[in-house]
Amino acid sequence: MIDLRSDTFTVPTDEMRQVMANAPVGDDVFGEDPSCNKLEAECAKLLGKEAALFACSGTMGNLIAVMTHAQSIAMPEIVIGKDAHVMRLELGGISSLARASTYQLANNEDGTFADMEELREVVHRPPSIVKANVIAVCLENTYGTTGGRVLPMEYVNKVRAICDSAPRKVYLHCDGARLWNAAVALNLPLHEVAAPYDTVQVCLSKGLGAPVGSVLAGPADFIARARHVRKLIGGGMRQAGILAAAGLYAIEHHFQKLKFDHEHCALLASTIASRVGHLPQVKVHLPETNMCFIDLPSPAICTELIEACKKENVLLYSYSSHSARMVATIHHTKEDMEKAADVVSQNILRIVKS
Repeated sequence: MIDLRSDTFTVPTDEMRQVMANAPVGDDVFGEDPSCNKLEAECAKLLGKEAALFACSGTMGNLIAVMTHAQSIAMPEIVIGKDAHVMRLELGGISSLARASTYQLANNEDGTFADMEELREVVHRPPSIVKANVIAVCLENTYGTTGGRVLPMEYVNKVRAICDSAPRKVYLHCDGARLWNAAVALNLPLHEVAAPYDTVQVCLSKGLGAPVGSVLAGPADFIARARHVRKLIGGGMRQAGILAAAGLYAIEHHFQKLKFDHEHCALLASTIASRVGHLPQVKVHLPETNMCFIDLPSPAICTELIEACKKENVLLYSYSSHSARMVATIHHTKEDMEKAADVVSQNILRIVKS
């Protein structure tokens, strides 16, 4: 089976399982788990931040960040892209748990905000008795909604400058679940890609292949407060070093291998595009990282394609009613990509032409 649905379907390697089994552990709520402490210190260093905090998931990491930022002002508001993962796929935690309102900006296809002047206006608006107070801007990098798009550093720095010139402190948070992929694609050290952000959440259980966990990094005083928020929402774990050890192994052994995922995804997409790109209403989006989307003429065709490929042991994901997603991971080989390209393209040709 060639599973292309998501990099969340990665599983621990035998070597990772061995490291987990032998991990030194303690009570992390008391700060006494050596593996968790090591993971947090390593991620803080890699991201160029003062401190870091291990969380159960990316959703939890983002929620902790927003809740901690929101504590610093009355009637907080978060500026965010309307199609961002935090906005669409994290169960409305910003409003229901962080008790913050959202100001939603339209996103371009590449994940950037469509109207930078609108961003400036909302971030710079003066205090008002009838409006919420903007406390943070949230960016997603890579941007998953349109296929793992990498935010240009020039753009991120412009957003940073807008935050810095606001009349009161406005933080910049990064939902960097796949920031590892962005760093590899940009050929930059992770700390340079993370530098413009006050706080960053990175996931260990997607492309890196660990079974569980994300890390939130930022200033030491922020992380100290975030640790209390993590406990508040049920994220305090005891002997979590077993999981932290998997993250450490993934960073050491899998981070730099993400470039092969990108190469494999590019091969997959370009091969399919060369065979079906001439068909009307079929568009293969060439990837920037490890994701490829295929737009199809109708929801019925999308469903039929996914079912047909499944029968041939290739799993795709229906990202929208008319779009199929394919994601390359550490478990895939060049031969897997070639076989998957054959299966997908042959079925598209058969289904669309019929």
